[in-house]
Amino acid sequence: MVTLYWFEADRLGARPLIEANHETGLWGIRLLALALAITPFRQIFAQPRIVLLRRMIGVAAFTYLVIHFCFYVADQKYAVGTVASEIARRFYLTIGFATLLVLLSLAVTSTDGMMRRLRRRWQTLHRLVYLAAIVGTVHYFIQVKLNVYEPTWFAGIIGWLLIYRLLAHWFGVQRTSSIWALALLSIGVGILTALGEYGYYAIFTGVRAERVWQANFMLRAGLRPGWIVMAFGITVTILATLWRVVEKWRSDAPTGGVGVVPARRSAGS
Repeated sequence: MVTLYWFEADRLGARPLIEANHETGLWGIRLLALALAITPFRQIFAQPRIVLLRRMIGVAAFTYLVIHFCFYVADQKYAVGTVASEIARRFYLTIGFATLLVLLSLAVTSTDGMMRRLRRRWQTLHRLVYLAAIVGTVHYFIQVKLNVYEPTWFAGIIGWLLIYRLLAHWFGVQRTSSIWALALLSIGVGILTALGEYGYYAIFTGVRAERVWQANFMLRAGLRPGWIVMAFGITVTILATLWRVVEKWRSDAPTGGVGVVPARRSAGS
């Protein structure tokens, strides 16, 4: 891993343990989001085989978050008592540790043998990944404190994936995966993300939330989280449209062999 290489090479600045802790936590939550994206993308692009990647990505996310926790313990000089008291006392550490425990239970039961043993209970247990993603995102929000730019658009993408799943459960995969449904979902979640960012600054910080909202309409301020989430969803929608056009073209193309042109008969034959 690049982070471990940078740590060993002393390239993480004056506080290498803190930087390594942040980097591994960030990659852990990113991989968790990618694992959540497998089922929606499998349904949207009609590619059932990509579900085979979900277990590998989920275990990788858990591994990164274990390393993330280990760096935190190392930063606390391996004082187990201090670590335990900090987890109990600080809310964002409490929910972060709870997320790690949830992912531990999912990793331990991710084998084929445990799937056969638990049967229907396995699927119920592994739905806790949704809770882990939400709580892990809240942990990310609280940890970065004031500058919540990246956690906001990340939360918006998590919201897109979870709302898609919810709509697919209510209305069916075919209707939810339609191009118009995907486009409306992307626009709606993008707006909700912008409103969420405005609400966060209005309630929890001393920053004037009106300026944050106005920044959504000024290109010189850069892309705000709402636009990033909307762009993510519209990109998925465009790719799904192109994929379906290609698949239709392939299905409509003739599958027979090349025709043979009959030879002309000579005048004397």
